[in-house]
This record gives sequence, C-alpha cells and structure tokens, in this order.
Amino acid sequence: MRKAIINFPLLVLMFLGSISYAQVEHKLIRRVSVFPIQVSSEYRDEADKIWWQLREWLTKDQRFLVASKNFLVQKDVFQPRGELSPSDAIILGKVLDAHALMTTVLKDKKITMRVYDGDYGRLLWEKSLPLQPSIPVHQQLEPFIKKLARDFLASLPYQGFVVKDALNNEVVFRAGSALGLKVDVGAESQVEVGDQIQVIRLISQSFKPLFMGNGQIEVIAEGWVVSVNKNVVQVDLDRSIDPRLIEEGSLVRVPKEMKRLKESFALQESLKATVDPEFLSPRILELKRQEAERKPLITSLGFIANLAAFLLLAF
Repeated sequence: MRKAIINFPLLVLMFLGSISYAQVEHKLIRRVSVFPIQVSSEYRDEADKIWWQLREWLTKDQRFLVASKNFLVQKDVFQPRGELSPSDAIILGKVLDAHALMTTVLKDKKITMRVYDGDYGRLLWEKSLPLQPSIPVHQQLEPFIKKLARDFLASLPYQGFVVKDALNNEVVFRAGSALGLKVDVGAESQVEVGDQIQVIRLISQSFKPLFMGNGQIEVIAEGWVVSVNKNVVQVDLDRSIDPRLIEEGSLVRVPKEMKRLKESFALQESLKATVDPEFLSPRILELKRQEAERKPLITSLGFIANLAAFLLLAF
C-alpha cells in the first residue's frame, strides 16, 4: 500500500507527460484554495494578517469561492507553500476539491505569487515583485501582495460565465426574436447595456502559464448586453456557431471590461505582454462574411426602392 502511494506522483507525472502536447480546454475557476504566505518567522504575524486580506480581495467581486481556514485545517493542508510540482498541485486540488490553488512566498527579497490548475496541476499564472531595499520589509508585504492579487485578477482572459436562467430553466432561451442568455459578471463589474460579450473556449496547448498569453481562444458566440441586474446581465446573441455548444459555466469575455481591468490593475510588465492569441471559429467568420456581403445588397435595394418611389411621385 505504501509503495502504491509513493508511486502515485510518478504515475501522475507520466500521465501529464503523455498529454503535454494534447489540447486541454480550460474550465471555469470558481473554487480557490489560498495557502498561507511563506515568510521567515520574523514576518509571520504580518503575513497571517495579510492572508485574511488576500482572501477578502479575491472574494470581494463574488467571482470566487475561497476555502475557509477551518476547511484547510480539517484537510490537514493549512501550511505555507511555495512552488508546487504538478503532482503536488493535482493531489491538493483533489483533496480540497479546488479548481485553482494560490501560493505566495517571500524569498531573496522578492515576493512571488503563483496560481495552479487544480485538475491538471499546470501553472496558470505567476508574477514576482522585488522589494525596495530602502523600505522595511514588513511595510511592503501588504501593498505588494495586493498588487500581485490584482494583477492576477486582471490576467484572467474571461470576465464572466454563463448561468442558467431561473425563469426558463435553460441556458440559451428565446427572448423575443432573439436568442438570449444570462451571464454572471461579478459584483464589482462595470458592464453596461450595449457592451459586447463573447462566449469563448480557452485552450491550453502546453505547460506554459495559461493566463500569461499562452492560451488559444476560440469565440463560439457573440452578442450584446440588453439588461443589467446587479451581477447578472442578459445578453441577446447575434451570431453563434451552435447555441447547443453554450453550457452553464461557459466562459464569457467582455472586451470593454477586460480593458478596464488591465488598465486599472495590471502591472506594467503585464500591459506589455502579448495578448492571448485568439481566433474566431470558421463558422463565426462565415457569418461575419455573409453579413458583410448582405449590407451592400440591402443598401442597393433601398436606393432602388427610393428611386422608384421618387419617379412615381414625379409622374
């Protein structure tokens, strides 16, 4: 039995190696486990206070459900952690039923924060900030960790997720002459009526950090916000590959909100980073092409109709 347990991480790594070049679709992150901040003993009290603040920063927008201290203690994993191996991240993800794991460590006058995928163990995002040598370390911990947390939130390539409409008990429903859906965009969102939304698939094709420009985005549907009710907006779709591809929990990108978050919270290095490579599905492109071809035709027909009406009135 002991031998089997010891070999489990090895088996996991062998499995990960076999899929390293396979396409893996990223799923919505809702449940996050945040481990205590790893610092030397002289900064332990300050780090404990910041750990509680870090949880508040992540839950303020109500997009994440962060594991409680009691839950982590109950699972016997409440301890500071630095860099995680893929096998460690997978095991912790299973134990905690977490979609993502966050670690923060102070080492060599530098604070590093990392976020791991709880299902596959791969690194989703990481960022480091060097401390200023002229300022006491304990005075820099809180503002620097807050900057890192905000940068992580700004790095997310999606700003909401599809929810099932309670009235219709459907994900995609008929709203007048259009197909509609509901999207949870978070309590702190500034999404407004008229904003464009895109339902997307986010594909990881390597073990490079997915949220740092290494993912491939496929837009499977587009639409516009028609109403806002607190953290949930209603969207009318104007084009889609197939509405049946849209599920509860599908990722939703709001370009205007994404731009606001990056400009407000992303660190300078992130602003200079390459934007996530993306593409519109060939069928979405075909719809765009057909729409572009129809517009000149509609304009011409309108001109001919107006000319005919003018001639009739003239004679």
